[in-house]
Amino acid sequence: MIKKNGILSLILRTLMFVIVSISMAACPWSAEAVETRDYDVIVVGAGTGGVAAAIQARRLGARVALFEDTNVLGGQMVASAVSTMDDMYGTRWGLYGEFLDGILEYYSSLGKSVGTCYWTPITVAFEPDVADYILAEMIKDVREGRTTVDGKPGILDVYFKSKVQRVLRSSDGKTVTGIIVDVRGKKFQCNSKVLIDATEYGDLLPLAGASYRVGRNVVGSDSKDFDEDARVQDITWVAVIKHYPGGVPDDLKVNTPPPNYEQMRESFKSYVARDGFTFKGYPIKFPVDWPTHNAYRGLPDSLAPGDADASSPFTWLLLTKTEINWANDYPGKGGYEGKSGLPVTYFEDPNFRKETEAKAMLVTIGFIYYLQNELGCDWSVASDIFESDSTYEKVKDFVPFEYASIAKHFPPRPYIRESRRLVGISTLTSHELRVNSESYIKNEGREIPNSVAVGRYVLDLHGADETPQLEEEFGETKESIAKNKPVGPFQIPFEIFIPKDLDGFLAAEKNLSVTRLASGALRLQPITMLTGQAAGAIAAVAVKEEVPPREVNVLKVQRILLEAGDRLSLCVFSDVPPNHPFWPAVQMATVRGWMKPKSLPTFAASRADNYNDILQASRKGRTKGIFGVDEPLSWKSANEMLNAVLSDLGNRNKVNLHHGMSDEPISKGEFMLAFCQALYPDKTPKPITTEREKISWACKRLSPFLTDENLNFQGIISRGEALDLVLKVLTEHR
Repeated sequence: MIKKNGILSLILRTLMFVIVSISMAACPWSAEAVETRDYDVIVVGAGTGGVAAAIQARRLGARVALFEDTNVLGGQMVASAVSTMDDMYGTRWGLYGEFLDGILEYYSSLGKSVGTCYWTPITVAFEPDVADYILAEMIKDVREGRTTVDGKPGILDVYFKSKVQRVLRSSDGKTVTGIIVDVRGKKFQCNSKVLIDATEYGDLLPLAGASYRVGRNVVGSDSKDFDEDARVQDITWVAVIKHYPGGVPDDLKVNTPPPNYEQMRESFKSYVARDGFTFKGYPIKFPVDWPTHNAYRGLPDSLAPGDADASSPFTWLLLTKTEINWANDYPGKGGYEGKSGLPVTYFEDPNFRKETEAKAMLVTIGFIYYLQNELGCDWSVASDIFESDSTYEKVKDFVPFEYASIAKHFPPRPYIRESRRLVGISTLTSHELRVNSESYIKNEGREIPNSVAVGRYVLDLHGADETPQLEEEFGETKESIAKNKPVGPFQIPFEIFIPKDLDGFLAAEKNLSVTRLASGALRLQPITMLTGQAAGAIAAVAVKEEVPPREVNVLKVQRILLEAGDRLSLCVFSDVPPNHPFWPAVQMATVRGWMKPKSLPTFAASRADNYNDILQASRKGRTKGIFGVDEPLSWKSANEMLNAVLSDLGNRNKVNLHHGMSDEPISKGEFMLAFCQALYPDKTPKPITTEREKISWACKRLSPFLTDENLNFQGIISRGEALDLVLKVLTEHR
């Protein structure tokens, strides 16, 4: 475990380049040469979604390359420094759960709390460079075979400071085949079987020729008139700041207000004031005081003595590190040229993007001036997290040189809340999120059968949330923000990862096939890490089976994710914890409707924005149902289950067991025979006539999936055992 000291940032960055090297020294070429490299899966964008996709694909045996335009891993939560987790006290499973384990281990070793944000100690926050290191360790583990399915080391090459110049396609234009990419001035042609766009902006979508949405525009085969003034959400150039007890060093002082400061100042004063209100609950009373501001995005401080958390106004005073991610949105309340949000030109015009991001940095510099000179706070940018002259180099045309010593301690990229979005097989809407999130509130499930991830958040748009800026074709208006707000966890379906009309390509980040409003609920770090994991699994299965991603067996992807510790159902059961051997089978049965549980929860989907409701529901035991996983499978349940499975497979045949209405237990042999006859109706050997011979045939056919060599076919089979057998057969023989 790393020990943070005064030069931690340098140590971590050195470790990053040792652990995750691009191996360029061993590859001689001229400046004009283009070297060819072959991979199974290429991921562009090493944010939460990209890193998760790369790790999951490598774990399943794929040869993977990961390209990133900055010099850090983690995207939004590292390169943009949004390192306070918006997981609504949930979604802590799958690769995101593994990542959190690493974070907790690090801070626990220092005696530090991670519950430093959102005015409650049950949250998770961390310093961006620590997250960078944990992600690098996760990549190192999978490269060296410690976390792969087969236990073997393999290829996961990481290329920093890279920029994709072209996306290659097949001669008929229907399949993506690779990229031409510049890495630190050297060009590569990297061929792929599946290319994943995990960029923060969705920058590969136009390069690949995929149809996509930007704002309320559609670009591609279904394009109409393009409105250049259509709007997208505000951006924010977050800064990590810390307290300097001996006074702010001279080079970290902002002595001169930036251009347009007076306009900024009015916004700052409306959020934070010297005599502001202390947070006492929702709704928040503005302006808030300085300790309340700090506890909103508070971070652990590895270098500070002692510990602090966000448990009370007293402990907020002990926080020595936080983020500026409040009051500094750009363009903010005043909007841009009379309208809220940014014009879509921000995505489509590189020069406009560069200028816009520089202006966002100036707003944050203005806030630092405000806190130092008007609030009298000895706080400034944290010099131990980021330090790179290249950050200022990107904005020097628009940011005065006097701020260079501040800018070099900013994260390398602003916080991008909205991206270009794929036009996929289907488009997930805010109404669908709401309906799905209402599952089990009225004792009924509304599960999505092709769920490959579960998220939890509200419809959160920063600007550009007026009806004219939303997508009329999906019936979304400003009123939809409240009307369609998810009231609990929701599922993310397979179809929104897959382009409508392009093969060899997947989306994995904020660029999934969703509406603008739905994207407001899917844009946060925990969710994008889980969607990235799903994309990596889809890609790896497609490579292994030599089929386009759209043709993969979704059941196989779901089983892989569940066996990796993910959660795909909205319902969990008290008798089936995540470490239960039949967890994957029960989750699958619940998602796909194969078997009815014994009892459903009555309050599984407590309000996503109300922690008190979540706690109350948990204490009263209403958040979990009872599946009856170890109870004997009855003839009636077996009959219902087999018909449900056939229906799920698109098979119109019906099963009518001769004891199909009986609540008596069915034996293992009898169930296996019924299952084989349902799945293979034309393959029962004709000469076999006796029940015993038929059972023997069925058991022999299913023997590859049976783990008990001394299986008693006369004994009963439990509900969990039956589901486990069905899951294995359907995911290994289809």
